[in-house]
Amino acid sequence: MFNYNTKAHKFKFQGEVMVPGDKSIAHLAITLGSLASGVTQIGNFNYADDLAVTAKTFQQLGAKIHTEVSTKAMVIKGVDHQLKSLDKPLNIENVGTLESLLLGVLASSPNQYEVLGGDYLSKRPNHRLVELLQKMGATYQPLGENSLPAKITGSENLKGIIYHQDISSAQIKSSLMLAGIYAKSDTTIIRKQATRNHTEVLLNYFGGNVSVDPATIIVHPGAHLEGQSITIPGDFSSAALYIAGALLSEGSQITLPRVSLNSTRIGLLNVAKQMGAHIYVDHRSVNSVEPYGDLIIKHQKLHGTKITNKQVPFIIDEIPLIALMASQASGQTVIEGIHDVHLQLADRIRNMRVELAKLGIVMQVNDDTIVIDGNQEIKVKDDVDSHNDHRIAMMLCIASILTDSPFQIKNIESIDVSYPSFIADMNKILVNK
Repeated sequence: MFNYNTKAHKFKFQGEVMVPGDKSIAHLAITLGSLASGVTQIGNFNYADDLAVTAKTFQQLGAKIHTEVSTKAMVIKGVDHQLKSLDKPLNIENVGTLESLLLGVLASSPNQYEVLGGDYLSKRPNHRLVELLQKMGATYQPLGENSLPAKITGSENLKGIIYHQDISSAQIKSSLMLAGIYAKSDTTIIRKQATRNHTEVLLNYFGGNVSVDPATIIVHPGAHLEGQSITIPGDFSSAALYIAGALLSEGSQITLPRVSLNSTRIGLLNVAKQMGAHIYVDHRSVNSVEPYGDLIIKHQKLHGTKITNKQVPFIIDEIPLIALMASQASGQTVIEGIHDVHLQLADRIRNMRVELAKLGIVMQVNDDTIVIDGNQEIKVKDDVDSHNDHRIAMMLCIASILTDSPFQIKNIESIDVSYPSFIADMNKILVNK
């Protein structure tokens, strides 16, 4: 366990930060590159702990993966869907994205695999996804009281299903799509509402046959995935930390080069605009697999806003940051329609509320709504804890630059899950007020 002591100063952000490559895109690039035939080359790869687990998992399943840390590159020689049989379990630790992707991949392999998870995944229910994969023809056997550990045996004769989304989950959607590539008939997902679209985009880029319209996603079987080259844009969730910090800290002005501008990921950018912020975008990409551009942010006064249920899937990782922003804005902010997020991230929302209260920031939270009054002064009452949640840990670091009162953030090592160099990068642009 490592703790981080914040400084007894208020700070502003000045300068430029290159954020690490997008983690969601990297998970998928490893997965598809491993399943494909031929070679996949990945540029601007983020060497975070979560992604190391994903790479190790697909290496165990037979993919050849070479990494070059100094150039942020990864090269994968795929298995052409011929997954290696194993006599030992796959330990995916607490990587939730990998759990969903892996179960979809294993659903089409006739081998039996045992999958282990860490404390978090061993408690996180996945019964809805399991039910859907079983409906397609996979066999799933829990080995404990909860969903993991478990044994899964796939089928070479998966059948496509029609899934009317009852949960707005990009992870469930992605899992079904990966299974659907190798099914014998179409897999149709009728959307409850739009969610992140990286899987649709990258599946087609690697040679899949996916039809997308506002109401439905259809995965047509029979496609042959082939290795590709992709340069991953900067992770928007990492950029969001600096966006929030710069907006809230008087005198700040920063540039964030080559950040992902995927329309299903930039929910915080749209919320900031609703709150009165003007954020400039320069050097937009042309003809790239995933769009990107340079963001220029400076301090601005924010006001409260209403965030609707249709926006929530696009801010799922940034809710702690938005709560902090709302507490420092004028007026009241209401986040509606968080029921599906609560099902997926109940611990994060509860822990966010508990830890911000230790900094004097209060909010009302129920099963479907978060209400945050603005103009709240940060008054440090106690040290805080990340609860081993990287999003909460980094949000608390941003909160620390807004107060003269120092405090300690416990379990700061959780940031290694997604952004190991965050504190070093943040310190490069911190300027005393």
